[in-house]
Order: sequence, then C-alpha cells, then structure tokens
Amino acid sequence: MDNKIRQISDSLAWNIFLMGVGAFVFIVGYNGIAAHHNFVPGALYGFAVVMQKISPELSLSRWYLLLNIPLFILAWKGVSRRFFFLNLLTMSLVTFMTSYVHLDLGIHNEMYAAIASGAIMGAGCGIILRTYGGGGGLDVVAVILNQRYGIRFGAFYFAVNAVVMGFALSRYTPDKVIASLVMIFISSVLTEYVLSLLNQRKAVRIISRKSDLIVHELTRNKKMHATIIPGKGGYSGERIDMVYSITDNLRLRSLEQVVFDIDPEAIFVVENTFSVIGQNINRRKAY
Repeated sequence: MDNKIRQISDSLAWNIFLMGVGAFVFIVGYNGIAAHHNFVPGALYGFAVVMQKISPELSLSRWYLLLNIPLFILAWKGVSRRFFFLNLLTMSLVTFMTSYVHLDLGIHNEMYAAIASGAIMGAGCGIILRTYGGGGGLDVVAVILNQRYGIRFGAFYFAVNAVVMGFALSRYTPDKVIASLVMIFISSVLTEYVLSLLNQRKAVRIISRKSDLIVHELTRNKKMHATIIPGKGGYSGERIDMVYSITDNLRLRSLEQVVFDIDPEAIFVVENTFSVIGQNINRRKAY
C-alpha cells in the first residue's frame, strides 16, 4: 500500500493535478476575498498587485506574467528541467485563473477578510509546495540562492515581502498595509500547516527489557521499520535497549497495542515531527 501511495505521489499527473488544485484555491482566496478589499499579498504576486496599482493600464495577470519572465530566463540553467517546467506550469495556471476566475465570497469585515483570505491562499500555497515544483519564478530563484549561497527560504521571502510592503506604503493606507500583513502572516502559517499535515509522522521511543521481541513483531508482522539503540539503566546499571521507530497517526494505536501486549512494563514515548524524509518513509523533494 505504501509503495502504491509513493508511486502516485511521484507521478507527473498527480503533481500537475495538485498544482491545478493549489492554484485554484489560491486564486479563490485572492479574487474571492483579498481583491475586494485591496489587500496586498506576499512574494511575486504581491509585486504584481502593487505594480498594477501604480500602472493600471496593464491587468494583474499581465503584470504577474511580465514579472515572471525575467526570473524564468535567469533560472533556465539553475535548476532541474522538471522543477523549471513545473514552476512554469504553476505560473501559467495562476496567470490564467487570475483573469478568468471571478467570484465574491461576501466577507465584508476587513479583519475577517484578512484572516479568511490568508487561510485560503496559504492552503493553496501549501498544496502547490507539496509537489515537485513550486509557486512560480521566485520559488525558482529561492532554490538557486539556497543551493549556491545557502540563503534560507524564510530569509529570502522575508526580504521580498519587506520590499513589497515598502512599495505598498506609497500607494495604500496604513490600515490596508496592516491588514495585508495579517493576511500574509496567516497565509504563511497555513502554508506550513498544510505541508506538515501531509508530511508529519510520529517518532516513537520504546524502552523495554523485551526490545528484541518488540522489534521482531514490528518488522516481521507489522512491516514497520525499527532501530535498536543500546542503553543502560541509570539506577540499576543493567542493559536495557531503546527501540526507535517512525509511524503515522493511523498505525500509532496498533504499535502501542503490540508493545504493551509484549511488555506491559514498557515505556512508550511519542513525539510529533515536522518532517521525516528518507529511506522508504518519504522521498526528498528534488529540484
């Protein structure tokens, strides 16, 4: 089952589907709420919104397209062709939907609108970033800067958003800028939440005198991975091993049942993880 899930998540069709869903959710958040309140989103889309405000003869979708072109030309040789073209596809989808997806979700209170639009746009970004591509030109640049100079993604986008808000101050009221900052903050939180929701695992530590039996049951019958870490009791000084394993929410109760059926005196410690990558658990995203 796990292998089938991994094969689906690695397939080009699945990645394109997620990009389409993510782009649509993002545009619902912006066109459906943020645009009606003149909020300024972050990153390159925020630049396009500000530039459209400065020069309204060009539509938002055209500004977004124009700003992406030089970044993609710059990045042509900087990343893998797959990552480049998937980003190009995302940019095209966002550009198209900006022009043709028009709706109004009817949220009139400005603070409610900032929260709701940030949540929806962040969810869309999180879905896009779960693919083997990204959200457009700035994602390509962020990857190149990270690979070549070690610049962190968070630091890069913080600097970009600071510049966007600096431009916005000359065209928007302070109230709009603050509401936009609330929207960007909520969006970043939801982006991280969606990424962790789809990639989160449970790290389990089991201290037991019957570690060999527990590991045998997990690896042979439950088809789970486990590592034995040699240890020694702090008070008694006797040898007692710790079993370390990675699982998910669905199999956690089953793992707990196995452990206490074998050793009712075992110590069972569960920790949340943000991301687990490697081996047969989850593949690393390649750029």
